[in-house]
Order: sequence, then structure tokens, then C-alpha cells
Amino acid sequence: MSTFNRRSPAFHISTTFKQKLTRSLLMAATGMMLSLSAAVATADEYPSRPIRLVVPFTAGGGTDVTSRLVAEQLGRKLGQSLIIDNRPGASGAIGAGAVAREKPDGYTLLVGTAALAASSVVEGMKTPFDLLKDFEFIGKLGKIDLVVVVRGQSSIRNLQDLVNLMKTQPGKVQFGSPGIGAPAHLGGELFRLVTKSSALHVPYKGESAALNDLLGGQITFQLCAPLICGPRIKDGSLRALAVTAKERSKALPDVPTMAEAGVPGVEVGTWYYLAAPKGTPAEVVKKVNAALNDVLADEQLRARLLAAGVEAAKRTTPAEVKQGLEAEMAKWRPVVKMANITN
Repeated sequence: MSTFNRRSPAFHISTTFKQKLTRSLLMAATGMMLSLSAAVATADEYPSRPIRLVVPFTAGGGTDVTSRLVAEQLGRKLGQSLIIDNRPGASGAIGAGAVAREKPDGYTLLVGTAALAASSVVEGMKTPFDLLKDFEFIGKLGKIDLVVVVRGQSSIRNLQDLVNLMKTQPGKVQFGSPGIGAPAHLGGELFRLVTKSSALHVPYKGESAALNDLLGGQITFQLCAPLICGPRIKDGSLRALAVTAKERSKALPDVPTMAEAGVPGVEVGTWYYLAAPKGTPAEVVKKVNAALNDVLADEQLRARLLAAGVEAAKRTTPAEVKQGLEAEMAKWRPVVKMANITN
């Protein structure tokens, strides 16, 4: 049996290797401990300054109003102000892209919508980010359904009147939406496909712009958020034909569902969620998620959201946000293909 001679070169090489390995392991362990300590310190200290909340749509719209209602309460819970930064354009892609490029420190958050997932399956709809890979999802805020509306002076009295018009006058009926790939656009296309009728889509730069043309008679109908259309429905300048949901809207309880109005299979809406740039510390995500779930449990806030046409979420997880977005993509991909929707 051979043994190492302490004076032999082999012995010194072996000893040196062991010493270097030990130092490397100690340095790695120290690094891990420092990283863990930094993460804990970050979570404990966060937030130490105001948080920028990017809303990728114009002020006054459904996403903006929802964001402001939640931000007020969430800021109080976290102990820092949430500053709204409206960054509209490209159905929300401009604002979302800006957040994806930000430093992942928890001080820039995004109010995303399910529309980002739906529009991502439209051919030619290029975005500067991968929705499922470039964000850390935090939690859901709430959801809205849409309502099919026509002008109050229109001869269209109910949903079947609209369907008959779409079938008997192909190419004449037009509907507006906030843009290509928006829920109101895809919902209108689904409505057309289900009823085997015809309607021309007219994209606008925002929901309010489409509504103005509807009121002016330039387009025939619109799938609209109750927050935007509700006041016009109440004053009679708009007529609500149906809500695009399984059940009647709590915001518009007298309006029938699409199925009740004779057109089953058209369920369209959107939902809001919080997200942060990829790489945001897990403890920060966890802290904001807990705070968000707590504020959304407040009955007064839930009532204020409902008055705006938004049904507040109930204790959601980051995983549920991602799963929901994946489901949106799967739902709309065949509709986009059948309707031949391109950007």
C-alpha cells in the first residue's frame, strides 16, 4: 500500500488543493448568507420611498380609476405613497414595456390587464417584452364585464335586433374598441362569429374616443366597460342590450346577459393585476401581495370598486395571475385565427 510522503510534491499539491477548496466553500457560503441577509433587510425596509405605479392606459378609463382606488388604500397599508404614472399606447404594451425595463427593486409596479395576454396572440402584435417571462406577478385587483350598447335614439331595441341587422346588412354595421386585440375588439369578433353575421371593427385610441363616435352615430355598437358607459345608460343617451358575462352585472342588474338575450357563448371581460419587473426580490413580492389582499378585503373599498363596475378579487397568489394569463391566451388564440385578426 502506497502513502504520501509529506515532503513529496504530491502531498503539497493535495494540501494546497484542499486549502483552496475550503476557502472557496467558505466564500460561497458567506456570499449566500450575505445575499440572504440583504434580501431580508430589503423586505424589512421596503418600501422606504414612494412607489411608482404605471397604468398603461389614459387617465379616466376603467384601468386608471381602479388603479387609483386601490393605490390609495395600498399606499396606506405599505406606509408609502403610490404615485400613478399613466403610460398609454398599443393596448397597454407601451406602459408594460417600460416597467419590464425598470430596475427590479419593487419601486416600479405595473397595473396590467388580461388584455395584454389576449392581444399577444394577435399576429403581428409585437411587444418589447414577453408577458409570461419578463414580470414577477403579484396578485389580482378585480375584474370587469363589458356591456353591448347602442345609441339611445337607435331603432335597435334589443340584442336580436342588432343580430338581425348584422345578418341582413353585411358590411354596414360597425363597432368600435380601444384598439386591436382589446377585449372589446375580440369580444365583438366572437359575437360576430357566434351569430354567423357581419360587423366591421373600427379601432380607436381609447374607449372614450369610440364612445364619442357611437354617440355621434358614426358606429353602430360598442362593447363598453360599465364605468365608462354606465352614466350614459342611466341618462338614456345609450341603450344597454346585454352584458358579456355568465351572470348579470352587479353594476347593471337590470341588463340581461348575452345568453338571456338569445346569444349564448359570448363571455368577454378583463381583469386587473399587479406585476413587477423580473428579478424583483421574492420577499418584496410576498409583502406587496399580502398588503394587496388585505386592502381588497375591506368592504368599503370593495363597494367603491363595485360602483365603478369592478368586482374586487379575493385573496389571490402570483401563480394564479400567471395561470389566468395563460388561460386568456388559450381562450383567444382560436378566435383570433378564425376571425383572421392581424395587427
